[in-house]
Amino acid sequence: MTSGAFGEVTVDKEAFLGWPNTYVLRNEAVEVRVVTDIGPRIMAVARRGGPNLLYVRESEAGKSNEPEWVFRGGWRLWIAPERRETTYEPDNQPCRVTVEGDTVVVMGPPQPRAGIQKIVEIKLSPSEPRVRLKSRIRNISSQPVEYALWSLAVMRPGGRALVPVDRGPLDAFDAVRRYILWSYAQMEDPRYRWGNELVQIDHRRVGKADAWPGAKRRRDESKIGTDSHQGWAAYVWEDTLFLKRFAYVPGATYPDGGATIEVYSSAEFLELEHLGPLTVIPPGEEAIMPEDWWVLPHENIPEDEAGALKALRPWLERTQW
Repeated sequence: MTSGAFGEVTVDKEAFLGWPNTYVLRNEAVEVRVVTDIGPRIMAVARRGGPNLLYVRESEAGKSNEPEWVFRGGWRLWIAPERRETTYEPDNQPCRVTVEGDTVVVMGPPQPRAGIQKIVEIKLSPSEPRVRLKSRIRNISSQPVEYALWSLAVMRPGGRALVPVDRGPLDAFDAVRRYILWSYAQMEDPRYRWGNELVQIDHRRVGKADAWPGAKRRRDESKIGTDSHQGWAAYVWEDTLFLKRFAYVPGATYPDGGATIEVYSSAEFLELEHLGPLTVIPPGEEAIMPEDWWVLPHENIPEDEAGALKALRPWLERTQW
């Protein structure tokens, strides 16, 4: 355990939702549950004693060793571009785990189709309500591979995602922001509130719907992205703010038309996603993507853009990457 202003960080091995090998990191403010019977996966993050901010699909909890990729929920590390043969390589086998003080290091099994191995370090601050992740993709093949690391947090339904949009000089000739829309996204969808500096995705406005004619996707599914340079995205659920902070790399090439932040939503859940740049990884080497999660109490994040940004500003200044 590690001591700090909050007290200490403890790491315990417990069962969680049927997974016996779950490592729980706790300080006085936050608790994180890392499931290692599969993964690497983080299946819970919460204010201490509060509800899980991540969504877990009940029918898939506690299981492992399936031959195909399984959604499950929680947080996962993926690779982009999204391809069935590489991105969806199953992660249903046990991981290797090392506990180093306030840090849990989880190494997933080799994924030969993608030619990679995933390693995630989860570190809980002893003095702040902050979780620090360091995601690593190691090339275990004999050839260079090109991927972007992709961090996906499946959020508890019923909240609101906040995604920053860039602004630039009003006299500039060049475009300064880009919206990326998947084919099943509808601009007039009531879940979206399109602002000048913020896009809000309100999961409370998403209801179950039938499939599109001739397609497997349902009408309640939608996905958007943006090329924001600001290095943050957030989710508000009742009196808790989940704030992701991460680096933007100027001049780098990002997948999906330049997307740095993406949000997929359906009636069941909302995914708050961010991506790193496309990186050529030589054999035996790694690409690394760190990020911070802040799990914060709040009294009110208004729904209007100006009010939301005003309420967020102190947290954004405090948590600068």
